[in-house]
Amino acid sequence: MSLQIKLSATQVASLTCVLLLGFSASLGMAFNIDAIVLSFNASNTTAGLVASLEMASIAAGNLTFAKLSTRLPAKRVYLGALITIVTLNVVAALVPSTNWLMVCRIPAGFALGAVVATVMMTAGRSDKPEQTFGLINAMVGVMGMFMAFVLPRALGMHTMLPPLTAWSEVDGLYLVYALCSLCALPFIAGTPETQPIHVDTSGAPPPRLLVGWLGLVGLGIIFFGHATLALFIVKIGRNTGLTAETIGYVFMAGSLAGIGLPLLSGYIGSRMKATIPIGSVLVVLMIAAILLANAATPMQFFVAGPLFAMLPIAIVPIFLGCLSRVDPTGSLAGAHAAFVLIGSAIAPFAGGALSDIGGFTLSGWFVVGCVLLGAGMTFPVIRRSDAIRDSRVQVGESVPGPA
Repeated sequence: MSLQIKLSATQVASLTCVLLLGFSASLGMAFNIDAIVLSFNASNTTAGLVASLEMASIAAGNLTFAKLSTRLPAKRVYLGALITIVTLNVVAALVPSTNWLMVCRIPAGFALGAVVATVMMTAGRSDKPEQTFGLINAMVGVMGMFMAFVLPRALGMHTMLPPLTAWSEVDGLYLVYALCSLCALPFIAGTPETQPIHVDTSGAPPPRLLVGWLGLVGLGIIFFGHATLALFIVKIGRNTGLTAETIGYVFMAGSLAGIGLPLLSGYIGSRMKATIPIGSVLVVLMIAAILLANAATPMQFFVAGPLFAMLPIAIVPIFLGCLSRVDPTGSLAGAHAAFVLIGSAIAPFAGGALSDIGGFTLSGWFVVGCVLLGAGMTFPVIRRSDAIRDSRVQVGESVPGPA
């Protein structure tokens, strides 16, 4: 029996809305760190710890549900997880200290990990995975534009709220996230029903899955290196003399590229081998890292900031298409967010330490090292996927999806 799912446009749109509206608090993480420092008079280390715990919790939920999502009713997972996220986003706006903020962000992150795993597992079973992932990631750019416009203004929302409690900058952010996650609930009805998959877990994983897991580790290393610099983009922009609102507009400009790049990469990935497009994007990413790390003027930041922030998303549709071809169950694709976020959970501390030791210049070269190491680890699964593609072309099978 084929494991592929033929997704309609409505189903893909519903999956995308459930994912991005629920994921809003993580998309605004760079603003969260800045707001936590302002609201609680906290150190960068403390603000980074809150972010790290939340991202680590998302990774834990993602890994847990990467396997469970193949056996659980998807709509029930979405409903339970989103209700949890909505509730805890509201609670986060009311807590009086960073300790209480940590307590509520951990379960919220775990619930979000469940949503991400289930959505990505479903997309990984699509008959055209690269295009499905390309559309989903393009919509991340749309959501990024919305966040970049709204969040700088939400930082000042505390001055307009009724004086029921001691509101602060971070409260406006979490109220926005609560509203976004609440808006995700109606879209659950449009998501596809998935049939449970019974996978034989006895014995050692086959070699094709081992290279897939190795590739996921490599992807995680690439995103870890990227996050050590990306999470400090707001601070880099402030160092060049820009305001939070102006930096938000820069992010909006970058998000325009974040819309087109995944669509383009999804189109390219469904029609050619993955090695050349992924390699090309990684080379440009390393150049952008050096330019951003050494940005000393607003113009340098305007050029390098959006490019660096959005480039990694361009490789995701193609790479997830590779994983879907190697593993038709969608489990590898569903688990990818965990590996991305495990590195991102460490990144606030690592990035802060690197910048303290050698400034952001050192962080830029660290990104280059991580990209080179991660690229070497992803190469085996990319090569295996390209080999599967070639064999299907030779026998006249459809290339885009797994068998």
